[in-house]
Amino acid sequence: MRTILVTGATGRVGRHVVAGLQAAGVSVRALVRTPETAGLPSGVELIQGDIHDPAAVRRAAENADAAFLLWPSFSADGAAAVVREVPRRVVYLSSLSAPSGGVWGDVEQLLQDKDWTFVRPSGFAVNAQNWAGDFRTGDVVRVPYPEAGRSMIHERDIAAVAVLTLLDAHHIGRTYDITGPEVVTQTEQIETIARAIGKPMRVEALSDAAARQAMLDLGADPILAESSVGYWASLVDNPEPVTTTVAELTGQPARTFAEWATEHAADFRVPTTSEVAHRYTEALAAGRLDEALALTAPDIIRVAPLETDGEEVEVKGTEAILENARRQTAGIHYDAIDVLGPLITDNHFAIRFTFHHGPTHTTKLSLCTVDQGQITREEVFYYTPPSGS
Repeated sequence: MRTILVTGATGRVGRHVVAGLQAAGVSVRALVRTPETAGLPSGVELIQGDIHDPAAVRRAAENADAAFLLWPSFSADGAAAVVREVPRRVVYLSSLSAPSGGVWGDVEQLLQDKDWTFVRPSGFAVNAQNWAGDFRTGDVVRVPYPEAGRSMIHERDIAAVAVLTLLDAHHIGRTYDITGPEVVTQTEQIETIARAIGKPMRVEALSDAAARQAMLDLGADPILAESSVGYWASLVDNPEPVTTTVAELTGQPARTFAEWATEHAADFRVPTTSEVAHRYTEALAAGRLDEALALTAPDIIRVAPLETDGEEVEVKGTEAILENARRQTAGIHYDAIDVLGPLITDNHFAIRFTFHHGPTHTTKLSLCTVDQGQITREEVFYYTPPSGS
């Protein structure tokens, strides 16, 4: 059985690549920074490490037949050492703008000695999730050049093309420009999401200076920030092209932005306590810790006296809570986990977990507080029956 390494496996596209490869009967290996929060399907081999670390990439690529490569930085600095470590067969997630240079073009150049395939998508529809906070908390979205036209592509379509190119050597040396089926302006994108959730929203133009600063805040260098603003400006009169490549390769038409908005509508609404409770419970029960943590506030407070030597110490923030969880579960293997709940009332919900390990079991009761669609506090109580009971 072939083994394919997937980088960016926990991301918006990578998860669908993993699912597609598994459905095709391929052995999947994933390079992930934190395996305990990866939330990938069973059967995926997890290699702990960072894509920027050539040694970690070398470990992950050992005996792999091919790799799906996503380079997550705004610069190609350090990419050359990483590219040397990936398998000879590589499908690289590039960009429609790669011919103009920048990081995507730079990485493509580094891959010229490999058996490469370049998948060049247009704007990711899923990047519209960056507006979710504006939708949940107000009635206005501010964007640079609202009339910039983009041929937004669904992440599932990107993944579908990546999977089929990984599975067939016929695609070696080929470049695929893939887009959605139509051009939609940023204003039209926002209006489409607004219709999907039934909430009117206003669109306001962001100044060039504010748009550049937003890019810098995301980690872009000044040159990329400047070029990005210039690119958005150019799309007002010269929108992104529309290709039929997705349909030609997969046999299915590319999904529209309206389909994407309907599928992701819940991301733009403030979820109810019941919705948060059920999503949180389902994620934890399935071991998808990353999905569970996504439902918590960044400054969530957790109180669990039995985890802090009997003292009611408040552990604050997702990172501190995750580190505490690592300490508590180190070296422990649970044979089974039973879940009761969630039990919901007003802005609180409770879940009871029973962890079976060997001849004993431990019961954990979590009482969670929800505010504005996020879990802001979790109080945890444990009970382990005396031996023999």
